Amino acid sequence: MEAKFILSKEKLKEQVKILEDLGLKISYSYKTNKEVGNVLQEITNVDFSIHAKEELDFIKDKLRIWFFVQAESKEELKNILDKGIINFVVDNKNDLRRLMEIVEEKKEKINLSLRMKFQEHRVGSGKYFVYGMDSMKINELIKEIKNNFCINKLGVHIHRKSQNTSEWEIEKELKDSFSGESLERINFLNFGGGLPVRYKSYTSKVIPYIFEKLKNAKDFLKEYDIETYIEPGRFLAAPCIKLRAEIIQIQEKNLILNTTIYNCALDTVLTGTKMIVEGELEDEEEGENYLIKGNSPTRDDIFRYKVKLKSPKIGDQIVFLNAGAYNYTTDFFGYKKLDTKLVECF
Repeated sequence: MEAKFILSKEKLKEQVKILEDLGLKISYSYKTNKEVGNVLQEITNVDFSIHAKEELDFIKDKLRIWFFVQAESKEELKNILDKGIINFVVDNKNDLRRLMEIVEEKKEKINLSLRMKFQEHRVGSGKYFVYGMDSMKINELIKEIKNNFCINKLGVHIHRKSQNTSEWEIEKELKDSFSGESLERINFLNFGGGLPVRYKSYTSKVIPYIFEKLKNAKDFLKEYDIETYIEPGRFLAAPCIKLRAEIIQIQEKNLILNTTIYNCALDTVLTGTKMIVEGELEDEEEGENYLIKGNSPTRDDIFRYKVKLKSPKIGDQIVFLNAGAYNYTTDFFGYKKLDTKLVECF
């Protein structure tokens, strides 16, 4: 049996419905998983957040694209506009100036979203780059460009880190960040992504709390007739995909699989998201702990350091849950990405 991903259309629809039932519009972050995005194009009406011009041609309906500008040249921006893209997200003054020059020159009308830093009370941003402009600059820009003839709808996009389990005081942040004049002018606000899903290293018990905070923020914005979007990537892509592999060797308490992290689960290395194994035992249940390793000759090719199982054998399947987010591959050792099999349901 070859290792492969299994994508469930039914589970994907369920994840979409959860967010739509909260009254939120959806813009799926396409970079999270292209296969999931392609299915979403066929079974839903969600929009797509596109972060690189190389991905634009994968989306058939260009009106569903929100393109994140990032240091494109004027010629590149002209080409993007010529493709029929009308929705743009900008996170710095340089890109905004260049985009508006091109738009005004071509006399195009666009929907513009200004990307704002959130949680500004943090002392620092840690090891990751924080995209967006501070709230003072956002308020200034809204006032400056609010009547520009080229802007149809004007909004704000909030940058949120992935697997965010704690920073969801959105309503308070909004009240602290925006002037009344800005709230009266903007047409929409995107809460960004960050919705967590369950891994061995993360809990999903915080989800009801997050949904309550999202609803409170949505209701607050509704008072100003502001539409609310959310930008799920992992929340849609992870739960609808399982990774199915096979045990090809057992070395004492080490299980060797017929695949490797390097062609299916780099997220495990980069973000520490340890996928749950379907059927793994709890601590109080009878069984033994095993390390699950990929079949490459590298020391860090480890899916899980400790999984409790009962008498696994060569030829048994190991199925990882929530396996669909950032499951891209590398050309390390000439590896190719695993195939994805589309099914109606698991």
